[in-house]
Amino acid sequence: MKREADGRGGSAWLHDAVCVGTVLPVSAPRNHFPLNEGHGPVLLLAGGIGITPLLAMSSVLNRQGKPFELHYFTRSRALAPLLAVIEQAIDGSKLRLHFDDESETRQDIEALLSARQSDAQVYYCGPPGFMASIARATVNWPEDLVHFEAFQPAANDDSPSEPFTIILRNGTEVPVPADTAALSAIRAAGVLLMASCENGVCGTCECGFLEGQPIHRDAVLSKDARSHRFIPCVSRAKGVLRLDL
Repeated sequence: MKREADGRGGSAWLHDAVCVGTVLPVSAPRNHFPLNEGHGPVLLLAGGIGITPLLAMSSVLNRQGKPFELHYFTRSRALAPLLAVIEQAIDGSKLRLHFDDESETRQDIEALLSARQSDAQVYYCGPPGFMASIARATVNWPEDLVHFEAFQPAANDDSPSEPFTIILRNGTEVPVPADTAALSAIRAAGVLLMASCENGVCGTCECGFLEGQPIHRDAVLSKDARSHRFIPCVSRAKGVLRLDL
């Protein structure tokens, strides 16, 4: 794992505190980025360490004999995670490598996604700028054909957070101050709600809402799910939000 000096501290802690023999507790995995069933071609787009889930998908598609292409975008060959594994595991006819420092390998994402087959699906994962460029290029694609996993939510506008009130199933009213996350307020009210990233990307704290106007700030929920689901570690609401908790 690369040490991110400006990150939230996880990578720095791993570099400083973990060594061979360290025992790390882990929870059961939750998959918010599944490979859906489909008969059309699949386009896998990975940026840097975002290759991790897409490499697994390529292995499944390869075993199933389904058509796919994996496009891997990195700054250079020397900085490309898992490059040797990728080149060994994936047939060259299905793999496209794009390096910023090799002009002959560069690929314009908008051009790549401008012409698509009607049943093609795209899966993508990578750093924020990479994610934003693909989101712009697929803005007119049907939502059910575009799938992604993000390292962090998209940037919000600069408008200040406003206080709001959560109402639980038992009628308890939970005030959420402007400077407090909904997750923290819910826990302070005595509700044990599991969480992991607390950054809106893993979905561990996901819950349902029954009534109200949420302000979604996560990078997990689909447009359809946002009509009835809520990620309290980062999302907020206007006025009163009734949760299914």
